[in-house]
Amino acid sequence: MVQAPVRKPLLLLLIGISLVTVNPRINGWNEASRMALTQSLVEQGSFIIDNSEFAETGDRVYINDHFYSDKPPIPSLLAALVYLPIYHLGGQLSYGWNLAYYLIILLTVKLWWLLSVLAFAQILMLRGLTGQKYLRIVLLFAFTSIAFSWSATFNNHSLAASWLTIAFLYYLNWKNTGNIFHAAISGLFFGLSGSADVPTGLFLIGFALLVFHKSGFSKSLLAYLALGFIPLLTYGVLNYTISGSLLPVQIVGDNFAYEGSVWGQGLQVNSLVASIKYAFLSLIGMKGFIWYNPLLILIIPAMILHIRQKSSFWMEGVIIGISSMILVIYYSIYTQNYGGWTYSIRWFVPLLPLLYFYLYDLLEFTAGNAMRRALNYLVSISILISVIGLVNPWSNPAYHSVPFIANIKQLLDFIL
Repeated sequence: MVQAPVRKPLLLLLIGISLVTVNPRINGWNEASRMALTQSLVEQGSFIIDNSEFAETGDRVYINDHFYSDKPPIPSLLAALVYLPIYHLGGQLSYGWNLAYYLIILLTVKLWWLLSVLAFAQILMLRGLTGQKYLRIVLLFAFTSIAFSWSATFNNHSLAASWLTIAFLYYLNWKNTGNIFHAAISGLFFGLSGSADVPTGLFLIGFALLVFHKSGFSKSLLAYLALGFIPLLTYGVLNYTISGSLLPVQIVGDNFAYEGSVWGQGLQVNSLVASIKYAFLSLIGMKGFIWYNPLLILIIPAMILHIRQKSSFWMEGVIIGISSMILVIYYSIYTQNYGGWTYSIRWFVPLLPLLYFYLYDLLEFTAGNAMRRALNYLVSISILISVIGLVNPWSNPAYHSVPFIANIKQLLDFIL
C-alpha cells in the first residue's frame, strides 16, 4: 500500500527496531479491555467479554446483563484478525509476557507505525528532500516523539496517528495530481482514524474543507467523503449491535452503572476554570504533552510561521492547528484523570504526525548557531524521552507520579 523511497539499510533499521521495541505484556485495564474483546471475538465469536480471561478489567460497560469493552471496537477487530490464526495454532492470550500479544502488537500497531514512517518519507520526497537532510528528518519523525513510545503497546491512539500520517500523504498526492483515487484513500484513512479514536474525526472534516476549497463540489470530494464515512458508519453499526444505540458506549452514563464500577456516571463536564487549569496541566504539568515532546517547542512556531507567511501549506497548518486545539479543548472539558496510567497524555498522540510535518524545513528554521544548538539539544532529550517511554507506555504511578521517573524506576526494578 505504502511504498517509500527509502534505502535498504534504513528500511532494515526500521524493521529491526520494530522487532525489539514491542512491550508484550498487558499492563493495565486499557489493554486488558481491548484484549478481552479480541479474545472473545476469536474464541467465542461474541462481543460479550464475560468469559474472557480479562473480563475483570475496570474499562468495561454493562449492557443487557453482560459486560462489554468500553473501547472503540475496530482496533480489537484488527487484533482479532491477527489472533485468529495464532489461536488455532495453539497460541493464547493471557496476562504476563505473552507471545500471542507480541505478535498482535507487532502485526497491528507496530506495522502501521512502520508504514507511517515510510509514508512520511514519501511526503518528504514530495517536498523535494534528498540525501542527508532527508534521512535525518525521517529519523527525527520516527524516534523523537512519544508516538514511538506508544507504538510499543496495543492502543487506538498509535493506530490513529499512523492512519492520519497515511491519510495526509494521500491528501498531498491528491493536491499535487488531482487523482480521485488519492482523494478516496485519503478519506478512508482519515475515517479509519476517527473510527479508532473518535475525536480525531475532526481531521476528516477539516481536510474535507481543504478538498472543497480546491475542487468545490467535485468527484474528488464525493470520493473522499464516501470512503471516509465507511469506517465511521461501521463503527456506528458495531455500537448499535452492542448497545442498540449509534452512540459510543463509553459516553452513555447508564452503561457504567453496575456494582464495582469506578466510573460513576461516565462522561462528566468540567467547569470553565477547571477546564482551563486542566488544559494547562495537560500541556506542561507532570505529564505535560509539551515536556514529553520537546521538539514541539520549535515545530509549533515553525507551523505558525508558515501560516503567517501564507506558504504552500499554510491552510493545512490552519486546519491542523484548529483541529488540534479543538481536540485539546474537548478532553479538557470532558475528562478528569489525564489519561490514567499513561506516559504523558495519550489522547494527544494522534496530533504528533501532522504537527511533525513541519519538520521538513525545521533545519532552515533553525539555521542560526544558537537555534541549531537548541535543536540538537531538544533532539537528544526527545530521543531519551521516547526510548524511556518504551519501558511502559502505561506508566505505573505506584513507582512515581512523574511517568518518566516511574518508567526509569520500573526498568531498574526489572533489571535489579
